[in-house]
Amino acid sequence: MMKWTFEYFSSENLRRCEAKDGFNHDIRSWSTSDWLVAVMGELGEAANIAKKLNRVRDDIPGNKETPEQLEEMLKEELADTFIYLDLLFHSIQADLMACVMDKFQKTSRKIGYPTL
Repeated sequence: MMKWTFEYFSSENLRRCEAKDGFNHDIRSWSTSDWLVAVMGELGEAANIAKKLNRVRDDIPGNKETPEQLEEMLKEELADTFIYLDLLFHSIQADLMACVMDKFQKTSRKIGYPTL
């Protein structure tokens, strides 16, 4: 399996979104709000799974899934969140990684932590 860089993933994510044999969805056909709702929908699904994992932690009955299934489901929902977040950044013509690194550096300077 090829080791992906973030740049490779991000370009393929956009390509799959817009490709006729992918989702066939022009990145500009949704508003920023539409993309943000998609991100938050996936994050909400992840939060629901975290709630179920809290039940496991607190020994509260009611889950239909095993803890192992829930942990796998959480990973998948968080990955979906990241995929949509990357597409949101494409839709506003911004580089997700550049924005993350810039914000990381600003926060590091603010708290007196060495910048990278």
